[in-house]
Amino acid sequence: MEHTTWMQRCLQLAVNGAGLVAPNPLVGAVLVQGDRILSEGWHRAHGGPHAEVECLSAFGETGIPADAVMYVSLEPCSHKGLTPPCADLLIARGMRTVVVGCSDPDPRVAGTGIAKLREAGITVITDVLGDQCRWQNRRFITSVEEERPYIILKWARTSDGFLDQHPRSGRLVQRISSFPSDVLVHRWRSEEQAIMVGSRTVLNDDPQLDVRHVAGRSPLRVIMDRNGIAPVASRVFDGIASTLLFTQVLRTDVEVEQVILQPEDNPLPVVLAELHRRKVRSILVEGGAELLGHFLRNNLWDEAREIIGESLFLNGTPAPRMPVHPQRSFASGSERIHLYSRLLQPDPTWHW
Repeated sequence: MEHTTWMQRCLQLAVNGAGLVAPNPLVGAVLVQGDRILSEGWHRAHGGPHAEVECLSAFGETGIPADAVMYVSLEPCSHKGLTPPCADLLIARGMRTVVVGCSDPDPRVAGTGIAKLREAGITVITDVLGDQCRWQNRRFITSVEEERPYIILKWARTSDGFLDQHPRSGRLVQRISSFPSDVLVHRWRSEEQAIMVGSRTVLNDDPQLDVRHVAGRSPLRVIMDRNGIAPVASRVFDGIASTLLFTQVLRTDVEVEQVILQPEDNPLPVVLAELHRRKVRSILVEGGAELLGHFLRNNLWDEAREIIGESLFLNGTPAPRMPVHPQRSFASGSERIHLYSRLLQPDPTWHW
């Protein structure tokens, strides 16, 4: 079979680690002889064995056939981090041919893994389904290359373009999305390391910002509350999931980690720099119109996910207007989902 067939299998395996391996990248590996798979593996959890190690462990300790080929979606690492270098393992196990999806931009690797394999006499074929491999690890690659988290904006709007109605006489804000879309949003949350809202969203909606409707870990809750107006009883302060509060006013009434902003600070660069320092590779911004608008006006976004409900509000807070057309649209329950990306998505059916 062609190299692309086996690399596609690597990508299918790698996605099993979504929401579990960050800040590490998603990686899948397949050991192939002729048209037969000998073993498979993927990076399952941060700090655990890498995909190549999982694949060779599944094969066992017996000698690897001389005509066997190792396929891996990301360049094997060449440095010792939490685990030993995968390039050294491939050399020690006597691999003759390795096919790599894309190179690793991490300065500790950045081509040295491929170079080490070649120096050991291993034939290395590179850039097989490279665009798909880079797309799968767009969070990791953006974080390394741009020194900030990969930013995903998300909101729900009515069919006539409003995020919410202006409340009258204390009436609760009407829901826009249905339960199937809520499940989808919780899956999105489980795949990102952090989730962010502003103080107005906390004050008006009292969101939990955790993962409940699907299996997965809850992201770090990031709250932008410069003036300290989020009520102490807000669910984002409940301790069920970690919360990081950005504020100009030190809060002694809540037990969460806080980063103090200076009055002259442009807060978004401060937030993104702090998250990058903590190796947060991606953030889902679920804020209201003001917070979303700040990201869009500063051209700080990589993807946007817009849920369009059937209801009409006739008036209220206008939804953001995207500067590009959606790359993909699909139905979720009674809603329509529009997906936007600043990157050229290699395959319109690819997992978001």
